[in-house]
Amino acid sequence: MDLSAAFDTVDHEILLQRLQSEFSVTNTPLSWLRSYLEGMTQFVKLGQHQSPVVGLDVGVPQGSVLGQRLFAVYCSPVIHVIATHGVQYHQYADDTQLRLAIHADNTSDGLSVLTACTADVKQNGLQLNPDKS
Repeated sequence: MDLSAAFDTVDHEILLQRLQSEFSVTNTPLSWLRSYLEGMTQFVKLGQHQSPVVGLDVGVPQGSVLGQRLFAVYCSPVIHVIATHGVQYHQYADDTQLRLAIHADNTSDGLSVLTACTADVKQNGLQLNPDKS
């Protein structure tokens, strides 16, 4: 499974809720992170031309140490979802490899499990890249 534009699609409110509920980040540290995320903007500049500055309510900086960790927090439910289907996995950043032993004489059961697993991942707010998943 490959997440589409993974770092660009992190919903700030969902991320802050996960920090609080799953990682017990509260009070001042949560306020700092909220302040960090709420102040994010972007614009495009080409030569002398610049687009208007737009506020962002999604996305974390991919090149920063904090961005990598915030992305990992955002994706943390994926491992629990995958595990409920009895599928093994290997996860690195926005790429997750699923492994499931399938008997050659009954591939449809295994494919059904993988289909259900990926559908449940999508239900947790993560967008899968259909060309790579």
